[in-house]
Amino acid sequence: MADSDAKTSPADALDPHAFRQALGQFPTGVAVVTASHNGYAIGMTANSFSSVSLAPPLVSWSVAKSSPNHDPFVAADAFAVHFLGADHRDLALRFSQRGIDKFAGLAHAPGDTGAPLIEGLAPIFECRAWARYPGGDHTILVGEVARMVERNHEPLLFHSGQLRRIDALRRAPSLSSDSFARNYLAYLLARASFNVSGEFHARLGEWNLSVPEWRVLACLMDVEGLSVGELAAMALIKQPRLTKVLDRMERDDLLQRRPTADDRRRVTLHLTAKGRARAAPVLAAAKAHETEVLNQFTDAERDTIKHALDLLIDRTRPG
Repeated sequence: MADSDAKTSPADALDPHAFRQALGQFPTGVAVVTASHNGYAIGMTANSFSSVSLAPPLVSWSVAKSSPNHDPFVAADAFAVHFLGADHRDLALRFSQRGIDKFAGLAHAPGDTGAPLIEGLAPIFECRAWARYPGGDHTILVGEVARMVERNHEPLLFHSGQLRRIDALRRAPSLSSDSFARNYLAYLLARASFNVSGEFHARLGEWNLSVPEWRVLACLMDVEGLSVGELAAMALIKQPRLTKVLDRMERDDLLQRRPTADDRRRVTLHLTAKGRARAAPVLAAAKAHETEVLNQFTDAERDTIKHALDLLIDRTRPG
């Protein structure tokens, strides 16, 4: 008997956002894939790993054509797939970011195939490139497993846009109504922010954006001509770190620094046409995600949540 709640869509009428949500209902493991390119270690987070064949031993994964890692991985003669455990959430997020040294502080060394192996991770499959296939907006890479490091572990999962674990014993405990965790405002705000933003932040790699870059784009879409200090406060980024982010975004032609007429030492920040084009689909996806999160509340509850938070921000603003 068909599920009365199920919805069907013809292939030529698929909404990309709805399609992504539907795919997200299938939980997958999370891996970090590494390779060597021009003598440098490269790596990225992937949840597209799949077994292909036992004889010969073949596995596959896919890399987006929009990723800066696409061409180096396609050109590589070998790659290594590191399965991530439930405690490796930070590592998954690190290797999903753009514009950072992902291997900084991580012990790693070339394996038998030449692809870098990250110390302390397992299982690991060291693979030699077997085949490369076009896959729409991705390229499918198939590798022959030359060596593997085995270990049983609790896996890190990706489901409904979130990194999750399957250890039922670690579910959130039942808390009394007067407990610290259910009453302390700062904790409640931090927990709510983590729950709401974490899912969307995990998707920013689709647009080759880091979290700081996304915050800069979103803020400047709202207000043109902010100073660095004003943007730092609005984007919740400390100025030394923000300066590095702005340098990178200016090199990528996403924004411009412009001197002011009355004081040329003071600069204001402005998005370029490329920056606005980059931000537009991400803003649309962010609003769609917000709608999805708030759908579980009534109109009155949604208005109350936003009004209370806006009021709190306004009345606790520094200075």
